[in-house]
Amino acid sequence: MEFKPFHKDYFKAINGAYSRVTERENYDSQITLTDIEAETVINFFGITNIHIGNVDSNPQKSAKPFLLYPNFTPIVLNLVFPKPHKTELRLYLSKRAGYKPEGGEIWFIYENSNHQLVVGSLNEKVWNGLGQADQFDDRYQSEIESDVLDKGIPDKAPEGKISTISVGGRVIYQRDPLIAAVRFKASNYSCEMDPAHKTFISQKTSLPYIEAHHFIPIKFQPIFDKPLDDFDNIFSLCPNCHKKIHYAIIEEKFEMVKFLYQKRPGLNTYELDYIAQFYNCLKIVPAT
Repeated sequence: MEFKPFHKDYFKAINGAYSRVTERENYDSQITLTDIEAETVINFFGITNIHIGNVDSNPQKSAKPFLLYPNFTPIVLNLVFPKPHKTELRLYLSKRAGYKPEGGEIWFIYENSNHQLVVGSLNEKVWNGLGQADQFDDRYQSEIESDVLDKGIPDKAPEGKISTISVGGRVIYQRDPLIAAVRFKASNYSCEMDPAHKTFISQKTSLPYIEAHHFIPIKFQPIFDKPLDDFDNIFSLCPNCHKKIHYAIIEEKFEMVKFLYQKRPGLNTYELDYIAQFYNCLKIVPAT
């Protein structure tokens, strides 16, 4: 499966692909690269630089350099077209080199921003949790509640804008807490997954405590022309649902994403799977 913007951002990759390792691939110590996997490798090394035939017939040309995730240790793996018509591209796994994923693990390959080819593998549960930590911002939540107290809440949210600040040389996309405060008011301070979900009364506002959730994470603003800090892109969620949409098993995350997606027709210009990839909850399908 091809790296989506989520994976490119997480791994700081130019391009890449991933799939599940089969028990047979682990047993045979080889993976036949398909589709985007093969394209990634061929584009990197150049098709004329990949040996045709078995490894023993040209060990030097068969050996290719990679970096091993996550420490980016240089390793060498054999890569060949075993058949003359180049109908298969085969990567040989090597326990000695330090790269032999177990059956059921997710293996991945990508070109990094330094134009080096990286390989790695992760337990599927770990893979499904990538990039979902630290999604909650206490400071932002506090600013929203302060606006409830200090400014009063208009009936209409301010227009979303794209604005940035630099923190330690890193660009941070700012969020207007008043937009979220209007969303809270519009939802009657209830969870948009289910208004019956109980929370508690906030000490700061004396209203039911609710959290703001940017459906398309604002960190991905660079790939969107429309502001993501926008009334349509913000949901009010109870604390449990806010955690669940990031930390639940992928089947439950996907159902939540689908439910919220259907509540916002304005976001339907994007495919459901395109939005779901930001939660890393797309089902991993076998390569064909």
